[in-house]
Amino acid sequence: MSKEIRAERIKNVILENSTYEELAEKTGISVSTLVRIASGKTEPKFSDIIKIAMVTGVDLNELAHGDIVNIKEDAMLKNDKQNDEVVKAHNFIVWNISSLDKKDILSISRIVYALSTLKKSPNYLIMHNKRINVLVSNFFY
Repeated sequence: MSKEIRAERIKNVILENSTYEELAEKTGISVSTLVRIASGKTEPKFSDIIKIAMVTGVDLNELAHGDIVNIKEDAMLKNDKQNDEVVKAHNFIVWNISSLDKKDILSISRIVYALSTLKKSPNYLIMHNKRINVLVSNFFY
């Protein structure tokens, strides 16, 4: 999903439910941060998306990721429309993550960060293999 689409979705939710000023007061997120998020100039923290969803009454998954059609299209684009198993796994993760507790979500976040960093730097595995093993063992034990 493009950052622009997410920003537009957040902007629409804000303006359909209140003003930037009112939402800032209710969420504790500054007006300038809300404007930057809604314009796509800054990537929102997940905690900010949670606050916006709670105050506006919008479904958290839809605000963060879009509706099921957006999610499926995004997964298919990322995987060149070729690997149905990966698309199904992507959708399963997105739709079920909200049922996990905070500790599990933080653990998954660390693993995803480690894997995304690994993907960007082939030397990362050699230099940080011990750290990845610790992250994975902390997640599963």
